[in-house]
Amino acid sequence: MKYPRAILVLRFSSIGDIVQLTSPLKSLRDRFPETRIDVITLDDYAELLLDHPDINRIIHIPREMKYQELKEIGKMLAAKGYDLIIDLHNVIRSQIIRRQFKTTKKVIYIKPRWKRFELIEFKKNNFPDEFSQRWLYHQCLEELLNNDYPVPKAKLVIQKNEQIEIKLFLEKEGLTGSFITLVPGAAWPQKTWLVDHYKELVNLIINKLGLSIVIIGSKNDRICTAIANDKSKQILDLHGKLDIRKSLAIISLGEMTVGSDTGMVHASEALGVPVAMVMGPTNAQTGGGTSLDRSVVIEKDIWCRPCSQNGKRPCYRSQQYCMTEISTSDVHRAIQGVLSL
Repeated sequence: MKYPRAILVLRFSSIGDIVQLTSPLKSLRDRFPETRIDVITLDDYAELLLDHPDINRIIHIPREMKYQELKEIGKMLAAKGYDLIIDLHNVIRSQIIRRQFKTTKKVIYIKPRWKRFELIEFKKNNFPDEFSQRWLYHQCLEELLNNDYPVPKAKLVIQKNEQIEIKLFLEKEGLTGSFITLVPGAAWPQKTWLVDHYKELVNLIINKLGLSIVIIGSKNDRICTAIANDKSKQILDLHGKLDIRKSLAIISLGEMTVGSDTGMVHASEALGVPVAMVMGPTNAQTGGGTSLDRSVVIEKDIWCRPCSQNGKRPCYRSQQYCMTEISTSDVHRAIQGVLSL
């Protein structure tokens, strides 16, 4: 195709998916170094992409925008002269906006719904071995990239001044030594490991590894409060108290990150910080998994996995074996392995 002067990329949610979006953005920048690349997303997630070297402008809109408002935003953007629209979400919100670009070339993300249906309902895995969310994004860009570009790792950026500021904050809170960041919550409770196992793990990390714990998450992650309720001086519970940038800064300073298959754990890898991911109802083919060589997934080969794409479906069995079968020692050994590399 003709070398584009300006590209608009659409992806509105959620944290993990927007983190992975930075991989195709890198490929687009390498392919079109002189092109303006803008991204439109929701207000909630725009801060994830601040200072990213492959983005010229971040456009963000409120989650509550209705049809007519989205249509007007689309018309406004259509007047900006974009040569190419890349919709890497393909939901109603993005469809309304992209349809206002009447003659602009469009590349649209195709979701592997049938393959995921086969996987979840019949446990038939027809995904290629190299599958990941980053790989999937790149599939719809094949024509643009001419198959010449490998699938890069995701990347987020934290500035030195952000790290200094959060380090001073942690010191005021009484935490001065090395720590592991704990992200125990998730959007769906089925994706969270057992509270008692987390408590045991925290004690092992403090007493055996000599590291402190910083817990982060949203204000709705009640599991964080339950884990931190022993009031140890080496546990700092900050869930619900930080914005995205401060959470990223904390992750960037930690030795590693431990948690569920959830957005901030994926963000950790995009900051170059390895993770130990406790994965239950989801798997790599539903968009989970890790990418850094030092990272590790702790999971059990239970016949009913995966049971949904995002962990939303409640477990129908007498207990959620994909999580209850993962022991504290399993995760502790994984952490030791990551830290030894």
